[in-house]
Amino acid sequence: MKGFNENIIVEINGERFEIGNDDHQTLSAMADGDVTIPENGSEIFEVKKDKILHKIILVDFDLNTRTCTVEMDGQTKHVRILNGLDMMIEKMGLNSVRSHKQNLIEAPMPGLVTAIKVSNGDHVETGSPLLILEAMKMENVIAAPHSAVIKEIKVKVGQAVERGLPLVELS
Repeated sequence: MKGFNENIIVEINGERFEIGNDDHQTLSAMADGDVTIPENGSEIFEVKKDKILHKIILVDFDLNTRTCTVEMDGQTKHVRILNGLDMMIEKMGLNSVRSHKQNLIEAPMPGLVTAIKVSNGDHVETGSPLLILEAMKMENVIAAPHSAVIKEIKVKVGQAVERGLPLVELS
């Protein structure tokens, strides 16, 4: 696996393992061994660790998300490969997915409300513009995070807002 210059994190069923630069050559050597492709199209690898031979069958692989499903010694494992950029995004909290519906939209930054695009009682879809917040001479569209009904608009055009101030309540 030439060209690696950073550590890689491999997540197996939620548990993370770090593969350092020195490990890449070892993994490459193991991958260069015999690979058997059975009739169902899966790839089978045999990996020896601590004198124990493990049979790994690649069941599914998605290159775009760098995720795969493998069967290792008869157990199904879900694997995700994370690189340096993935780790940086995670540290910044930009990969957070909200599992609940957001009922209160708050100002993401200090600014000035320059336009309100909805009224109380309006039904909005995901991504619908709710209002325009001007910050640092840039207009920022505050959009609906999900389908909802506008319960209450908490600000007025021309109002200066601080970060975290409630803007719109959804129901």
